[in-house]
Amino acid sequence: MRRTLRKLAGVAAILACVSGAAYGQAKMSITLANYQIEPTEANAEMLKVYGEKFGADFVPVNIDNNKYHEILNLKLAAGEVPDFFYLKEADKLNSYVKQGVCAKIPMDMLTKYAPNMLKVLNDNAPGYLAMGKVKGSLYGIPAVNAPNAFHIPLVYRTDWMKKVGVTKMPTTLAEFESLMYKFAKNDPDGNGKNDTYGLSQDGLNAVFGAYGLVPFDHNSKGAAGTDYWLLSEGKVVNAAIHPDVKKALALIQKWYKDGVLDPEFITGENQGGYWALSHAFIKGRIGFTTRANYYHWAMPGVYNDIAEDGSKSPCQPGANAKEIGAIDPKITIGLGPSLKGPTGKQGIKKYNMLMNFYCFGKQLEKDPAKMAKVLQFMEENANPDFIVRNTIKDGTQNKYWKLLDADTETVSYIPPYDKDTGYVSRIGATLLRIELPFPMKAPREQWAYGLGYDKGGIDNLIQVGLPVATKYKDDLMKMRDDAYLKIITGAKPLSYYDEYVKNYLAAGGKDAQKDAQAYYDEMSGKS
Repeated sequence: MRRTLRKLAGVAAILACVSGAAYGQAKMSITLANYQIEPTEANAEMLKVYGEKFGADFVPVNIDNNKYHEILNLKLAAGEVPDFFYLKEADKLNSYVKQGVCAKIPMDMLTKYAPNMLKVLNDNAPGYLAMGKVKGSLYGIPAVNAPNAFHIPLVYRTDWMKKVGVTKMPTTLAEFESLMYKFAKNDPDGNGKNDTYGLSQDGLNAVFGAYGLVPFDHNSKGAAGTDYWLLSEGKVVNAAIHPDVKKALALIQKWYKDGVLDPEFITGENQGGYWALSHAFIKGRIGFTTRANYYHWAMPGVYNDIAEDGSKSPCQPGANAKEIGAIDPKITIGLGPSLKGPTGKQGIKKYNMLMNFYCFGKQLEKDPAKMAKVLQFMEENANPDFIVRNTIKDGTQNKYWKLLDADTETVSYIPPYDKDTGYVSRIGATLLRIELPFPMKAPREQWAYGLGYDKGGIDNLIQVGLPVATKYKDDLMKMRDDAYLKIITGAKPLSYYDEYVKNYLAAGGKDAQKDAQAYYDEMSGKS
């Protein structure tokens, strides 16, 4: 009898440990700092729900998101390191690791306690987990922006294509060049005037992409955009000075001289108003562009939207498609694939998918049980069941939100939460939520998958702002733009490219390259 009682007591102790609280002891306390719109109360609803589920006491660390790193740094300096915290600025990872506030995250822990999270990252954002490494060890789980899996669009006037006798979307740079000449020379609008061109400024993305490059990036206001880095012969190189840029510029210079590139490309395609509009394309001046995002070019009815009652109806036109339809409903457009270039490379600009990192406090290196608990709630965000993972993200189903359409995972927020964006912070959901790149099932995104727009995008090798590179970025991009412009217009010969590269390196580009190489070597464990 005594032996049986001892066995039962042992089983009870094991069950209590698994639940997170040994018999007679308080639950394991886990402090959380994550994105918040509003503060979270200590007894917040979802913290209690998941605290019970995982046998832990989740404690909010409320930090104003507008001053997130400023306040977090004060806490870290005072020795108040949250057990789990996110980095609003991804480029802080290296410095926090060097400060000794981030725990190493063993891969065997990920495999054991968060296998679904690991699979979602590896399947849908291959290589992104490595971005959270410093000197070869993992310190940050990447938050990945799933919609940025789709590359920018390649948009053609298909009615023009029909007029000039082309029925197939170009798939190679050679086919593309042939079509651009036809757009410029064969009067595709049928007005008897020589007033059309193949492409303008944004269309140049397709040409550089055919060489595997994104050197010509600007933000929506035309200012210096993102630095794009790539590996070339084992070395980190900024795309703006890659040797193949010279080959692309040679082709573009020829097109400018032959009247295929719009001579007004210098001023860009947008003439004010909404940033995504390509007025040059809308007004029939050019027959190709890569401006904006694929959904800005959605013609009416290319996919079905889900209404509040769950019914389906043809989609409304995107911003550019709406403008085109107002000018002439007979105009037709089509979205084509990225182009394969003469060296076999193929691609087009794709926006960075890395958003930020999720880290564990250094103290968790000596507390694997607590690290396992943190991984358990992270794993809840990766559950294959949409209802399960959306509950930790948005709160209880049919209280805060309802499922409108299971196939497309479309939800509707229940009043008053449809207008109350802060509720997810108040109930504690944002402290437990992480961003993972699940394949998107919404109708618009399914249309993009059907176009193949999740394939052929060029991934940026380094997706964080580097100190030295950031210091020189604006000046170097101005130098790049000036050199490209002079070569394209013939103000400078093609050979000027070599002089530009030399000047670029001397003006801070060399130091930026060293900065990027050092970062990459640390991330990959080569230093």
